[in-house]
Parts: sequence; structure tokens; C-alpha cells
Amino acid sequence: MNGRSTESREESVDEFRRQARSTGLTLPPRHRVRLSEVAAIVAVILLISVGVGVTTGWMNLRSPGPAVPGLFGPQSCSGQAGQRVDLQGSIPADAGRTLAESWSAMTADFLTSYGNCVRIGYSSGTGTTGLEELASRTVSLAVLQSAPTPGELGQLPDLTYVVPIGLTSVTIVYNLPGLAGPLNLNGTVLAEIYSGAIRQWNDPALEALNPSIHLPQNLAISVLSISNATPLNGMFSAFLSESSPEWNASYGSGDTLAWPVGTGYDDAPALVAALANQTGGIGYTETGLPLTANLAVADIENPSGNLSAPTVSSVTAAASGSVNTTQVAGGNWTGDSLLDSAGNGSYPLSFLEYLVVYRDLGAAFGGNLSLVAAQWELTFLWWVLTDGGYVTSPWGFDQLPLPVVLAAQVLLQKVAYDGKSVLDTESGESGGETGEF
Repeated sequence: MNGRSTESREESVDEFRRQARSTGLTLPPRHRVRLSEVAAIVAVILLISVGVGVTTGWMNLRSPGPAVPGLFGPQSCSGQAGQRVDLQGSIPADAGRTLAESWSAMTADFLTSYGNCVRIGYSSGTGTTGLEELASRTVSLAVLQSAPTPGELGQLPDLTYVVPIGLTSVTIVYNLPGLAGPLNLNGTVLAEIYSGAIRQWNDPALEALNPSIHLPQNLAISVLSISNATPLNGMFSAFLSESSPEWNASYGSGDTLAWPVGTGYDDAPALVAALANQTGGIGYTETGLPLTANLAVADIENPSGNLSAPTVSSVTAAASGSVNTTQVAGGNWTGDSLLDSAGNGSYPLSFLEYLVVYRDLGAAFGGNLSLVAAQWELTFLWWVLTDGGYVTSPWGFDQLPLPVVLAAQVLLQKVAYDGKSVLDTESGESGGETGEF
């Protein structure tokens, strides 16, 4: 079980593109990346950025590269050195597997779509905020799984834009073979399970949420968690704190947490592997991480009292009920949360993912980042925002609501190079559906 239906994702993508055209949204042509191409580029960047050659000596950023004649213009470089733009980036050391695989698939697709004009490499981030490499200007863009605080942004040497780039969610998984139908849960009950207040599967609180399901009698609940620091812990514990004042007061939330009961594992894949062998177990993971046949995904009750599974439509619905274009334009995401978002069909364990980019790439890098490299970077980000994140991988980002995409595009158009916009969308074309640039 993969937690994502390829068919439903394709249907959602098609609907997104139909709606986008009706609003005048600029879209690149659609492409499909072959699995062989993804496998051949396993070491691609999660977050695309350019290494500062003067600092690292890795490359000469002033070397010529293929021009970008406008958004999604034709390119044919054949990957030849001297014609190609070399990009170097970093990824958060604690980034989840599905985020890594999504960005790997996207960058592989981008590489082949643009005639191998761009080579993308990566190094693993070393800091705790995800912004350390951006601060040292060894990369020019950061992808984060949680919103940066004003204090963290204040440590950067230049002003930045914080742009929502996609959506993700946390899946609650369990091992109860033979259960007739999905297990129903809510935040309060999950907090009591993870605090140890609920220890048996036939607890009255669980039976009240599952009146039509015969829960196992006298079967102990095995609680599984992640012991290492990870944004997944932060997302899940934030939901528990939002749902339960008792949990919030006793344990709080954070990427690192002292879980009061259960067994901890290094990461989500290790947790899922262990859960497959523990009848009566429950855990949490990244939505989209492949699951074995004996594991199932729980439905979670949202504020409207409806039960929802983590699907493309339910996660997008959560953003539709919480994110507004004024917030996107302002770029201040302090205290932002999609948790328990309003809306009948919303999934309550939904979260935004963000880009952080310097407002003026020329000034921020003192000319050590070439204009051509900046154009390629922004072209890639535009492509990810409108199309790339949705079609290259079954673990890709979930779609932002169209008004949010439009507002995010406005921010990308504001990114400058020595005072002038990097992107020139007036001269760009959408390219139709021919798959040619």
C-alpha cells in the first residue's frame, strides 16, 4: 500500500491544469520522467541552489551557460560542458524520505526536459534550522518542512522571501489484521494513546469512535515513535498539542521529543518496518511512504466532525480553508498552521512546505552568482510550483489551491538580480501540451 493513488493523483493534476488555464496561470508543458532516469540520478538536489565558487572553489559561477530566453523557452545543450549550467544545493539532514524522492524525481524530470542544460548536485545540510547553508551563501535556496521564525530569518545576511511550494501530511498507520474497515481516530484519542492513558484496543474511547467495527478484545496497543530529530515529529506532536491541552502541558511539541511510552526508531522507514511485525501496533509516517499489505491507514476526524483520509483532495482542502493570498504576499508564516483546518473534506494532519530565497540574488551573492544561474533557478522553481511537483512522483507534493499558487508566483516574479526581476513572464509561453520546449 502506497498511501497515494496514482490514478487519483492524475485526475487531480488534470483538474488543476484545467482550472489553472481558466485563471490565466502560466503553466509549463507536461513531462513524464522514466523510472530509469530517476534511478540514474539518485543523487539529485532536494533543494536547488548554486554553490558560491569564490567561497568553496568548487566552480566558477561566472562561466557562460545556456541563455534562458523566457519562461520555458527551447533549449538544446546535450549536456556538454561549457554549455551547461552547474547547480549545487543542500538538503536538510533530517528531511523525510518522501520529500527526498519527490525532489529527486522533479529535478531528474527538469534535467531531461531542458535538454540536459542543467546539472544539479547536492550535499546534506549540517545545521538545525535548514538555513545554515543559505546563511553562509554556499547555497542560494532552502526548502523547509516548517515555517522559519522571524529570528531565524533575521540571522540571514540579506532579506528573503518565504514562498509556500507545496503540501504534505502525516499518516497514522496501524497493524490490526482482519479489521473490517478503516480505523477512526481523533487528536484527543491519539494524544491519550501516545501518553499511555489508553493502553488497550477495546478502550471505550476507541469503541465510541468505531461503533461499526469489532475492535480486538484485550489486545495491548504497541506505541511506535521516532527517536531522532525530524520534522515529522514536529508535525505529529504539534497535532497532539493542538488537540489535547493535557498533552501540550506535559510534553509539548518539537522535532525532538521525549515520548512517554512505546518504542522509538531512527526514522519513518524503520518505524514502518517494525510496525509490520507488531500486531496491535500504531505509528505515524510520511504520507506516501510505501506500506506493507498488513498495515492500514487510519481516518482522522476533522473539526467539522467528518472523518478524512490523507488524499490529494483532502490535503488541498485543508490549505483552502487556512491559507490566504494576503498571507502569501506578506511572507510572514509565524504561527501558521493547517492543523484542524476548517472544511468538511479537510485532512487535519496537513502541513505546508516552504522555499526561502534571497530577494535580490545579485546583491546577496555580491555578483558571485551569475544571472544565467539565477534565471535557471527561478525557472525551475516556477516549474515546480505549477506542474513539476505534481506529476513526476506518486510521493510528490500535494497541490496548493490556485489562489495560493498565483500569489506565490507573484513573489517569485519579485526575486531580483541587481534590482531587476529575474523572471520575465511576459515573454514566456506555456508551451501547450506537446511536451516540447
